[in-house]
Amino acid sequence: MGFVTPQQLASNRIVLAESVLRNEVDFRGYPHRHIAIAARPRLGTSSITQLLEAVEYLTQFGWELVNVTSADGSRVMYAFLRLR
Repeated sequence: MGFVTPQQLASNRIVLAESVLRNEVDFRGYPHRHIAIAARPRLGTSSITQLLEAVEYLTQFGWELVNVTSADGSRVMYAFLRLR
């Protein structure tokens, strides 16, 4: 994976839940109020479990959950958050 800089985050506006949980994302200086977190199913962990773990982690930094969905019937789950 690798470290996600604020510039990369601002450009993509989407980040993997596993990157959040590994503390590989620098949210300082993120210029937007909304962000999307994506989670792919992994062996032994469902995508929704991993996604909600990342959401729970980010709530302690002022983010709140807006919505959770999957896209186009894929097994990838997305959480949409906004900064309070």
